[in-house]
Amino acid sequence: MSGKRPQSLRPGYHLDVTPLFSCGQFVVCALGLCAALAAAAPALAGDPAAAITPLLGVAYRDDGVDDPSGRHTLFANQSLTFPDRGFNCSGFVVTASRAILGRPLPLDAMRRDRKGDSGKGAPAGEDWDFGYDLILNVTDGLPRRVLLPPGQTAPPAPEVLDAAKFRGFPLHDAAAWTSVLGQLRPGEIAFATLSKEISGRLYYYHVGLLYADASGRAYFAHATPGKGSHRLELTSPAGMTAFEKEFAEKRFGEKWILLVAAPLPR
Repeated sequence: MSGKRPQSLRPGYHLDVTPLFSCGQFVVCALGLCAALAAAAPALAGDPAAAITPLLGVAYRDDGVDDPSGRHTLFANQSLTFPDRGFNCSGFVVTASRAILGRPLPLDAMRRDRKGDSGKGAPAGEDWDFGYDLILNVTDGLPRRVLLPPGQTAPPAPEVLDAAKFRGFPLHDAAAWTSVLGQLRPGEIAFATLSKEISGRLYYYHVGLLYADASGRAYFAHATPGKGSHRLELTSPAGMTAFEKEFAEKRFGEKWILLVAAPLPR
């Protein structure tokens, strides 16, 4: 509403002129226009593949992310604007999730330290659980569950687990992956965060997205310095081998992965 009062009919206004549309014609035309506009706009919300595909191949940029307006910037310095896209792993997940979930995901909210335990001077180190915080911030308010292999007890909710002790499952555990991929339900997407220990300190250092297409093929999409934004098919032996190879370095021990599933919008 504009806030203006409706104007009365002006003098000389002819009520007997032939209308351009009858009521029924107008409704039909309006519905047709809406359908055309809907067909022209890509249906991204609720469709991970449609949202992620346009982002594949984007170059890696340290701290790079798109803000809710689509501006290419940095998490830590949002006053900067770049002419082209560039993502780090966090920027890729936030930008893709904005389209997938149909949420604005403002950048400051994505950086929230949920438990107040990873700020400057924190005993465990600054930003030690950044990846864990990020996937919870992206899915804040949604019903969530942790995907785990048999033999592990899932916490009542991802947000109440002790991230210093509960890290999911070993990244290179083939049997665990077979079980976990089978748990991903239609209408769900899983948000992943990887952790490793360096010199006795734990870091949730990487994030990605796990989703399945209509045929049941599961993909892991993320951004890395070497390959930029890309995806790997984990239901393919070659894709799983490539995924494991990307994280093969074990100088600091085995990496672990925590998968938090959330529903897609309908």
